[in-house]
Amino acid sequence: MTNKPDLARAWRLPAAAFVWFGVGLQYWLMVRGEGPAEAAASTVKFFSYFTVLSNIVVGLVLAALAIAPGSRPGRWAGRAGTRVAVGVYIAVTGSIYHWLLAGLWDPKGWQWVADALLHTVTPLLYLADLLALPPREAARWSQAWKALVFPAAFGAWTLLHGALSGFYPYPFLDVAKRGYPAVFVTMLAMTAGFYLLTLLLTGLQHLQRRLARRGRAPISA
Repeated sequence: MTNKPDLARAWRLPAAAFVWFGVGLQYWLMVRGEGPAEAAASTVKFFSYFTVLSNIVVGLVLAALAIAPGSRPGRWAGRAGTRVAVGVYIAVTGSIYHWLLAGLWDPKGWQWVADALLHTVTPLLYLADLLALPPREAARWSQAWKALVFPAAFGAWTLLHGALSGFYPYPFLDVAKRGYPAVFVTMLAMTAGFYLLTLLLTGLQHLQRRLARRGRAPISA
């Protein structure tokens, strides 16, 4: 009989492959045909998208859990706090794209494939993994704020990089067009959204554990 770790590995290996294929394809589409200087600039832009960064983190977590769950990276990837935080990041990636950004362009060919993988397939794969294969312990309510560190660092980088280069990865963060006050308000609203979603996923984990305990409890005569 196949045990649960084997099933988890059989699921996570192809899931990680899909994620990494999407990331690699998007990078290739951004730098193909460019010279060294242009490719270097495009590489910086590539890593300046929250979409790319959240997909990379998902790929790392799934790969670590599939290949070496007992290693230090595997233990980090398996922590409830890590799993929840990454779930928040990729859920925000998919939600913001489909609600605000998808209507702004019409990708074709390989760009459509990359777009679908980064914004739809990866979020669905990871959230399915989080729900179907939850960590052994539930995330701590008191640690929910830690999920804000990564988005905060991304926001700081976006403002710094934008001030130096004029490049802003998303229109709602474009200081040149919207101004700093409007962008700061947007960032504060998004911070609240990140935090609320972290609490929601944390609560879902606690509910899953409670239901699992009830399911294992012996039935009284």
